[in-house]
Amino acid sequence: MNREKARRLFLAAFFLFALANGLSGSIISNYFKDVFQVDSVQRGLLEIPRELPGVVGVFVIAALPSLGNLSLSILGFVLYCVGLLVLGLFSPGYFVMQLFVFTYSLGDHMVMPIRDAIAMDLADDGKTGTFLGKYRGMMTLGSMLASALVFVGFRTGFFYFRRGVIPSFFVALAFLSVSLVLLCRLRHELPALDVRKRDRERKGRLPIRRKYIPYYIVTAVYGFQKRMRLVFAPWVIIELLSLGADTVALLGIAAYFCGSWVAPLIGKFLDKYGVQKGLVLESFSIAAIFLFAAWAAAGIVNGFLSGWAGMAAAFVSYVLIFLTDHFNSVHTMLMRELSESLADVMENLSFGLSVDHVLAVTVSGLLGAVWKYAGAQYVFLLGAAVCSVHLGVALWLKKHTHTAV
Repeated sequence: MNREKARRLFLAAFFLFALANGLSGSIISNYFKDVFQVDSVQRGLLEIPRELPGVVGVFVIAALPSLGNLSLSILGFVLYCVGLLVLGLFSPGYFVMQLFVFTYSLGDHMVMPIRDAIAMDLADDGKTGTFLGKYRGMMTLGSMLASALVFVGFRTGFFYFRRGVIPSFFVALAFLSVSLVLLCRLRHELPALDVRKRDRERKGRLPIRRKYIPYYIVTAVYGFQKRMRLVFAPWVIIELLSLGADTVALLGIAAYFCGSWVAPLIGKFLDKYGVQKGLVLESFSIAAIFLFAAWAAAGIVNGFLSGWAGMAAAFVSYVLIFLTDHFNSVHTMLMRELSESLADVMENLSFGLSVDHVLAVTVSGLLGAVWKYAGAQYVFLLGAAVCSVHLGVALWLKKHTHTAV
């Protein structure tokens, strides 16, 4: 199989994966509420089985040194399928539900860092950023289509949440099964892509290095800032504007559409200008977006943005904040630039995901308190302030590069 055909298989597999995730994982909160009638305390506790796999995944990958990247991805897909099968078709009780939420989430979190590593292996020399952007754009299109299906499905009654079969989960399982077949075919046709080389003396150990600290730092900041995208940008729409889930779904479609254009542009920028300038671009872009969101939130709360003006500012903020997720390509390229071996890339991407999740879990309560007691705008101001870290890492890279020369 030529590499171009392999790339098409990879893109198709992860387009379907994003589509399946949008029909299941992205609406899991609605599943908790409508099927199990959880209160706010229970919903908070359910984040443990849902987000703990983000920390556990790195140790699972490290404990399976004989499996290559494609084999690990296939294992992750299988775990996701098992979780969806039980949740979507067998109507489990509350305790069993948590076990299989953990199962599907573990599969999802195992795949997150590995898919970036596979994408870099498939890219042509000098085109790594471009292909990363292309595949992220394809996944964004899959997520956009899923948002549209969720909106139409629940509006028409074809999708619903109640005891028994969960139609959206069943459809997601079908898409995920096809993507699993495509990955298996890719591994069969291009077995060299599944090789995972490690030094024997390091077998089963995490390849953490002091020189990789800049990557860990920007990943930690990313985990902090991701709370803006996942929690507080939607909360502006839900709490400050008192709008419903259908509005959020429509904004998601708009954000995914914009993201399908932005992700490839970031990739091309990385190939042309490098990681150092990519970090500078990330720093100024995200800081500007969060400052705009802070202004919008303050305007809605204090009344100088009201009616359509406040709504428009909030909607633009939501879409722009959503686009910040695509700067994760910069961090992936940073890890590759710093790495001592290809094995280190994938395994440190997995470790970085754990750092991301530890920060995400620990700061959520703090940021919630800032929102409640200081004001919504200060959450976004904090998000903008930590963008200075990216500039610090960019300066470190400049000094490091000059020293190496």
